[in-house]
Amino acid sequence: MIFLFSYLLFELIAALSGSYYVKKYREDTASRYFVYFLWFTFLIEFFGTLPGLIYYADMFPSLKGTFLEKNHWLQNIYLIINFSFYVLYLSYHYKTYKFKFFMRTLVSLFVTGAILNLIFSNVYFNAIASFTYIIGTVLILIGGFLYLYEMLQSDKILTFYKTISFYITIGAMGFHLIATPIFIYSRFYSQESPDFINIRMIILNTAIFFLYTCYTIGFIVCLKKNKSY
Repeated sequence: MIFLFSYLLFELIAALSGSYYVKKYREDTASRYFVYFLWFTFLIEFFGTLPGLIYYADMFPSLKGTFLEKNHWLQNIYLIINFSFYVLYLSYHYKTYKFKFFMRTLVSLFVTGAILNLIFSNVYFNAIASFTYIIGTVLILIGGFLYLYEMLQSDKILTFYKTISFYITIGAMGFHLIATPIFIYSRFYSQESPDFINIRMIILNTAIFFLYTCYTIGFIVCLKKNKSY
């Protein structure tokens, strides 16, 4: 439960700092949508704590045995939206049309494949879909590398610290590089092992802290470096 509410706190801080940023720097339309997405994520994660309250805190006993005892159904839908949004956000900042077209085509194929996977498998209510998580991570890494490649090839490299999209890219790529191996490994390791569960929680908490700290620092730094209204 400490883990559940600690990452909610990280998300809330990032969303609040982002809201202040877009309020002061209103011309950054892409970041405005990103902040909306942060609040959407916070609400999803907040609702997602319900299974933890049922299982760990032994609250709402009448809900035990129902689909609300696990939030896999909610997470599977959210992950499709999450990965798609991040890749589209990154593609928005590309200057090369071929990169934009390539990544947006991959997103379309990803969404189609992820939905079909949920329909024709029994994973929807029972577990996080490996197809969605792994392929989505690959897309974010590809999208992030293309973004950084373009930055290295342009004058933006001289002022990268003034660009909020840089902090978002580094945060998202770093998080998934840390969290995805744990997700893959947990598919084959006993979930009943206290040692593994503790290690997984520590690593995931570190990854989440890194992710939302990058966002928060990015909003604060860019707010000071960019001209505001």
